[in-house]
Amino acid sequence: MSRILIWVLFVLMLVLFPLPADAEDEQVKAALVQFIEKLWGGNAQRNQSWGWNVGSDPCNDQWLGVTCDSRSKTVRKIVLNKLNLAGTLDAVVVVFVAFKVGSKMRSKEEKLGEKKKGRAVSTSSDKPSGISSDYKTGTTRSEYSITSAESGMASSMLVLLTSPVAKRLRFEDLLRAPAELLGRGKHGSLYKVILDDGTIVVVKRIKDWSISKDNFKKRMQRLDQVKHPKVLPAVAFYCSNQEKLLVYEYQQNGSLFNLLHGSRHGRPFDWGSRLNAAGSIAEALQFMHEELWEDGIAHGNLKSLNILFNNAMEPQISEYGLMLVDNEDRSLLSKTNLAGYVQKQNSFNVDIHSFGLILLELLTGKLVHSNGIDLTNWVQSVVREEWTVEVFDRVLVSEGASEERMVNMLQVALKCINPSPSDRPTINQVVKMLNAIKDEEERSISSDA
Repeated sequence: MSRILIWVLFVLMLVLFPLPADAEDEQVKAALVQFIEKLWGGNAQRNQSWGWNVGSDPCNDQWLGVTCDSRSKTVRKIVLNKLNLAGTLDAVVVVFVAFKVGSKMRSKEEKLGEKKKGRAVSTSSDKPSGISSDYKTGTTRSEYSITSAESGMASSMLVLLTSPVAKRLRFEDLLRAPAELLGRGKHGSLYKVILDDGTIVVVKRIKDWSISKDNFKKRMQRLDQVKHPKVLPAVAFYCSNQEKLLVYEYQQNGSLFNLLHGSRHGRPFDWGSRLNAAGSIAEALQFMHEELWEDGIAHGNLKSLNILFNNAMEPQISEYGLMLVDNEDRSLLSKTNLAGYVQKQNSFNVDIHSFGLILLELLTGKLVHSNGIDLTNWVQSVVREEWTVEVFDRVLVSEGASEERMVNMLQVALKCINPSPSDRPTINQVVKMLNAIKDEEERSISSDA
């Protein structure tokens, strides 16, 4: 192990990492105690005023050499002078402490930066955006990674689910692998990770979700019990008080959003494919709603970005249940004695609205929000002017797609996005209407053959 001069180490630590004395972060204290034990080396005299143990607080219990702010909340500096600290310190311990403290500090700085910019923490809306903001790409070294202190308990913290991929997944591999940022939105960030054995996974890092660790664990385990071939299951998850991570298998054919609004790489996405995709998504959503009704677990953030295509170009719903619905429709709860039932119904109604937006994207080929134009308002204004044909994607019109059946799907979409949640159809009704359109399409193809 490398030997490091004590005074150099302390200068480096204090310049780079101002130390927070957050009482809830016991792991920071544990790291610092281990740090000082190495420095002490049994040479310095210790008495009751020494402090520096995990059973006390650096500020409130006045650890020797520690100076805190006026509120005794944050460590401002540490000066250990004339204490005959002649111990030796492994380089591994330096990284261990620095990474732990630095991670904590970065988290605080990110929150402070958001407040300074005046960005209030946003919640899911009944009309969620069809696109994620701040799209960036590039390779970054484990921004999502759990700190070194936590990784020591990795085997117990990473909960493996029933996916076959989980059998060969190790927490240390996730920490070690480089991560490519795929997207960053208001609910978190998404990373593509290539493990040492070549396995490609996606890690979803969730932020600002005030669900307890126990409730999150129960929620993920319940979701793992409900299987549908068109719903992408999580491979594993991790949860601490500050961090929530979900691991999924990587779907190389991308999302519905990219297929509609990005480069298709020569892949056709004609009317028949769009109609089949709509039907598949609706049937998968129907299954999940029925199975999870009593649990009150809706998708919560359904959008074209969360519809992925597998190797057979079959759509799969991803990130099901990762958001607690918190939207304007909850105002209904204060107006009824059936609050529990309404809350459940309302959560699933949000999914219906979101699915309606997906239908509009399929029909129009347009973004939900683009250059200040809201797709819902635009479609409704065009329909009111009786220029309905102008709504449809020119690609569909040019291929000769049935205007009648496109209008029928448009009517389903408009019912789903009804401003009044109580007037929206149930997912069972949506599936029935879409199946009727598919039957008409199949009959038309058979008669033309």
